Amino acid sequence: MGLGARIKRIRINNGMTVRQLAEKVGLSASFLYQLEQDKTSPSFSTLKGIAAALNTNITLLVEDSLPEEWLIVRNNNYKRVVTGNPGMKLNLLTFLGHREKRMQPMVFELDPGASSADIGDYQGKEHFLYILEGEVGVTLGDVKYVLNEGDAAYFIFESPGELCNTGQEKAVGLWVYSPPGMQ
Repeated sequence: MGLGARIKRIRINNGMTVRQLAEKVGLSASFLYQLEQDKTSPSFSTLKGIAAALNTNITLLVEDSLPEEWLIVRNNNYKRVVTGNPGMKLNLLTFLGHREKRMQPMVFELDPGASSADIGDYQGKEHFLYILEGEVGVTLGDVKYVLNEGDAAYFIFESPGELCNTGQEKAVGLWVYSPPGMQ
């Protein structure tokens, strides 16, 4: 992928128009459009300004491959989160690199009978759950759903909700919510 295509992809992922990026960097929209079409090349200072406006770095714009730690989180590099819920372990999958992230993946474990009591901090965010092992109850307001190994769910907490292990064995799942930076 060429420089222009990388700039365009990152700009779109940041929700910016050509005109918005051009204004932030002090360029004409027509120059930026030509740059994204690989019809012109930027100076180093222009490239530096584009990277700053896109909240990234020049390396990401010009290198053909990203460092592994930007793409892969090895199981020994999970970031443990203290939940305050006995019997619940929560591990953030934190991808390195200076870039805007659109989702936050986590791996959770619930001991039998354990719950994530009052997960109000996740209100108004989109959630995806995939159950890897066991049985997990998801409470959304007055409604409770039970998910088993291999089941997936997509939802938004409109009010504080709860995840709980409704089975006899440890429950493990992948939990992804988006957008991560909003409260």
